[in-house]
Amino acid sequence: MRFDQFMQISLYQPDIGYYASGQTRPGAQGDFLTPVSPGPVLGQLLALQITELHSFLNSPPTFHLIEQGADRGHLALDILSALSQSHPHLLSSLHLHLIEPFPALAQQQKVTLHPFLPKLSIHWHPHLASLPPLSEPAYFYSCELIDSFPVRLIRFTSGQWHERWVTLKQDHLDWLDQPASPELLQQIHHGSIPTIENFCAEIRPAVSLWMHLLSQKIQQGLLLTLDYGFLAPDLYSPSRSAGTLVALRQHTPSPDPLAHPGDQDLTAHVNFTALIEEGNSSGWQSYGPLPFLSALTRQATPLLRHEPTLSEKWTRNFQHLTHPSFFGQTHSALLQSKNLPPSYRPSMFTF
Repeated sequence: MRFDQFMQISLYQPDIGYYASGQTRPGAQGDFLTPVSPGPVLGQLLALQITELHSFLNSPPTFHLIEQGADRGHLALDILSALSQSHPHLLSSLHLHLIEPFPALAQQQKVTLHPFLPKLSIHWHPHLASLPPLSEPAYFYSCELIDSFPVRLIRFTSGQWHERWVTLKQDHLDWLDQPASPELLQQIHHGSIPTIENFCAEIRPAVSLWMHLLSQKIQQGLLLTLDYGFLAPDLYSPSRSAGTLVALRQHTPSPDPLAHPGDQDLTAHVNFTALIEEGNSSGWQSYGPLPFLSALTRQATPLLRHEPTLSEKWTRNFQHLTHPSFFGQTHSALLQSKNLPPSYRPSMFTF
């Protein structure tokens, strides 16, 4: 089978897939840390952006928040907690939508968000396609979602492009390289991927369908993508000839992406150029991407300016998000807007 099909099964097969099992994945007790792991500051900063958009639109009586890939729901909890403290009136306008295909995770999200269940409308949807079209303004956000979308693997050898497939040899999984199809060659050409012997790269076909679905569901609002990745020229730079696919287990890169299917994470860096191009074709305007160091510092300016007595715990959490040695340079923010007035200027991307 193609590698993207293998990755889909390994990560998302009901009950046995890496994310479908309901076991702890992010955090110190899991296999990797995310920007949500250090504490609530990321949620507080997104709450500022949500408040900014809601105010800019003259406080509409109905306002939708949508998260996909929420894991146990801690980022949603941090956002709602921040809004309830600083802008409690906004909660009465909110409808929170969680896109969650796995019952085990949906149940854990309900436990996490239990304090807010009586206070606002929270909806669970098994797939993005099951989210109803929203006529009111919406704010869609995700943190480390796109990097887990399955990828097709390509490799340039002996003067031509090949696609990497997975096969069974005796009692173990192994690679099988097949000549790339004409359709895949078109995508390779569009991405200007260099023809260097043994150059490997990833192409993520699900992004196009994902953006198309979002465009059908959201008539007006913002789409915020927080993830690690690059614009295409950097992603496909000759210096990254091995590609970016990584298997993770217990905070350690695994040497074999085909080993332990369902019991190790598989991830590859995001092609932000693809997100921008797909968004442009569907009526979205893009801001960024900017590294966390710049984007989150700009978003935090009101807090940093007006609250000089921020706690040491808050400051340490903020430094984890923005310091170049942590998430500050590895992760980026891409904001995309749809049908907002031309005067809209997001603080996260305002110089």
